[in-house]
Amino acid sequence: MRMLQLIKRICKQVLRDKRTLALLFLAPIFVITLLNYIFPDPDDEVTIAVVNVSDDVIDILEENDMIVKQENEINIKSYLEDGNASGVLEEKNGEWTLTILNDNPMDEGPAIQGSSKAIMEMKLNDLSDNIDDMINNMEDMSAGVEDMVESINEMMDQLPPEAAQNLDINTDLGVDTDVDTEIDSEINMDEDPITVEYIYGDESYTFFEILNPILVSFFVFFFVFLIAGMSMLKERSSGTLEKLLSTPIRKSEIVFGYLFGYGIFAILQTAVIILYSVYILDMEIAGSITNMFIINILLSFVALGLGLLLSTFVSSEFQMIQFIPLVIIPQIFFSGMLNVDTMEPWLQWIAPIMPLYYAGNTMIDVVLKGFTLGEIIAPLSILVLFIVIFVTLNILGMRRYRKV
Repeated sequence: MRMLQLIKRICKQVLRDKRTLALLFLAPIFVITLLNYIFPDPDDEVTIAVVNVSDDVIDILEENDMIVKQENEINIKSYLEDGNASGVLEEKNGEWTLTILNDNPMDEGPAIQGSSKAIMEMKLNDLSDNIDDMINNMEDMSAGVEDMVESINEMMDQLPPEAAQNLDINTDLGVDTDVDTEIDSEINMDEDPITVEYIYGDESYTFFEILNPILVSFFVFFFVFLIAGMSMLKERSSGTLEKLLSTPIRKSEIVFGYLFGYGIFAILQTAVIILYSVYILDMEIAGSITNMFIINILLSFVALGLGLLLSTFVSSEFQMIQFIPLVIIPQIFFSGMLNVDTMEPWLQWIAPIMPLYYAGNTMIDVVLKGFTLGEIIAPLSILVLFIVIFVTLNILGMRRYRKV
């Protein structure tokens, strides 16, 4: 009986809390719907640019559900960086080469597999055609010999017996009409039919090494957001914030105090994650480790501002945790792990409002491509803008807690 009363009380408590109900039922629906549109369909077409490639190969690529762009002379690096294709396929003196950026395994993996399959299929088709031609030629030669022998025999039948006995004609010409179909082939099934060239890095780059820069920024953002939100919620629930607001201290001073107070630990956490990834996990860096620190320190302050802001809309740690699928999980899908250009148009409009969209892609530019500080100044400026926006909203949000 007492247990039933406890169950009844919990049900009433949850039903009265509309925010908990919304996060409990609407958040999963939102995330599932988002994933349905974000993740690429395995049957989605891959775009390949071809240079000096025969029509037979183009037809095979298109039959394998690949979009083919025929080009003449292009700057391959600029062409791929502009997002015109996932790879550029060329033929030079019978050798096939596929060039990729090597910064997005989600798109470039299918490009390599599709191109290799198309070239192998083309070579097998050529081999099959050669075998068919050889067999046809042998059959034609055999038929010609048989016709000649038959004509000679007819002529012999028409001769008088006395004349035929004086002729010694051997009609067995020793022609082997069996065709040996064991033909030496230049196709080695153990070797790749194409050579893959990489604009950034080389073939030793693993899937994890390409995604590692994104994961570094993601974990910086995630843990700083969670710690900031939980800590601010504790300040409210314990009454510390209310007492602080009853003093003459300005709202802006409170916000900046929290921001830089937690920011010290956010910077330390960022340093630990980056240094561990570089020196323990041996993450190769084409650019400067200083630029990595700048990106992630700015991102950590963005996460601080966002965490402090969202903590004003929740009343329990449970509700703060429920913001993770709404705020954190969608971020990683726009962080450079997936190609935003291949997503639905309305999702491409969402990407620019995601802080990890700028941090993750900029980390790829620094770690894999070796971009300098001048080349990443634009996304860094946008991260600073996010910080200004969240700080301003936090200052305005403090009004709801000031009692005097």
